[in-house]
Amino acid sequence: MSAYVEDTIAAIATGAAPGAVSILRLSGRDAVPIAGRILRTRGGAPARLGPEGSHRAIHMRVERPADARVLDDVLVVPMLAPRSYTGEDVVEIHCHGGRVVSDLVLRASLAAGARAARPGEFTERAYLNGRLDLCQAEAVADVVTARSEAAVHAARRQLDGDLSARILDARAGMLDARALTEAHLDFPEEDLPAGAEAELSARTATILTQLEELAATYERGRLVRDGIRVVLAGRPNVGKSSLMNALLGRDRALVSATAGTTRDYLEEPLSVAGLPVLLCDTAGFREARDDVERAGVERTVARLEEADVVLFVADGSEALTAEDEELYRRLADRRVVGVRNKADLEAAWTTPEGPWRLPFVPISALRSEGLEDLARAIEAHLPTTTEGSDGLVVTSARHFECLRRAAEHVTRAVRILGGQGELELVAAELQQACQALDEIVGRSDIEDVLDRVFSRFCLGK
Repeated sequence: MSAYVEDTIAAIATGAAPGAVSILRLSGRDAVPIAGRILRTRGGAPARLGPEGSHRAIHMRVERPADARVLDDVLVVPMLAPRSYTGEDVVEIHCHGGRVVSDLVLRASLAAGARAARPGEFTERAYLNGRLDLCQAEAVADVVTARSEAAVHAARRQLDGDLSARILDARAGMLDARALTEAHLDFPEEDLPAGAEAELSARTATILTQLEELAATYERGRLVRDGIRVVLAGRPNVGKSSLMNALLGRDRALVSATAGTTRDYLEEPLSVAGLPVLLCDTAGFREARDDVERAGVERTVARLEEADVVLFVADGSEALTAEDEELYRRLADRRVVGVRNKADLEAAWTTPEGPWRLPFVPISALRSEGLEDLARAIEAHLPTTTEGSDGLVVTSARHFECLRRAAEHVTRAVRILGGQGELELVAAELQQACQALDEIVGRSDIEDVLDRVFSRFCLGK
């Protein structure tokens, strides 16, 4: 990451699609004078954006610096430091929406002395100026890109500082434990009091439990943030495409009585139990009859490897076949929901005999019946948060990796204490555990981490 330069940056903070309003954001030491070079009152007087007008909307117009040509009528909201998103002087110019008008206003601000902001640079400055810790800064991007209500809620908990508070609480416990060990190391000729050794063991064990419980929420948190990949699998003509259309509520997949209609996979987003789902319909699983069908089956196998949940669809109006059994055996190590389709027809079986070890949810894709039961079955196969987590989940792979490393160091500290090992080793392990947690909230020198974090932000944030 480049060194923090106290220049003034500008970017359009809203999307480029046509809309009622676009917002240009300026931030930096010279945000107010630069804005003053392009803003005029309705009567043509120079703009005054002093402290008395901070955090108040003012009706003005934007003029091009080169020739004083009026570009747009706007609302201007100055937010002077430190009471702004970035902690610097910020000026927001609310102009008419659309790419052309907003681009003209942006170019005017650049001509007046601002620099085009990099993606994520506003939030980066908020972090560098102490307005957010790194964990909260990452949550800003998660709020913007959230694809479900559950994802928004998880990101809000992180943005509000709930995850940071949990991390810092564990870190404080580590510091207390380190203080106990290092107090003894300062006076090695004195034995560690009997009560102190028990207290140290109890504290490290408590810290380890905290870290493990928090890390255990990641599997659920990953699904909340990134979505659940649900793959429809089954032999040809069992109704996978019809089921996809029924779940989506529209005709997305081509349906035909001819077996093998689906030659490639289709993917569409939807929501199940408030969680984002990427639903994937695949080619029917059977012995391929030509090269195209063979390629489709190979892609089916690849999608199954990536699936979080597999809907194993079987035709309830016909006896289960050897192809059904072969596919089921391939799914032995996956989260599988059995689906007995065509429940509107006379059932050839309800509870199958043989190798089947899962219940089948009866549905009729044709009549869209049983879909609520199917949704509940999918939800039941998803990981839940651990007890005591208060609904807080870890959604970032980076955070999970830091928690995992911290837990490993604390585990070693617990083992050393249990074996009555050297306290120097205990202190060293706790120090490294603290450093791992510091990476989450950004308390250590982690320039490479900052580059990765802010590079995924959208422009204007």
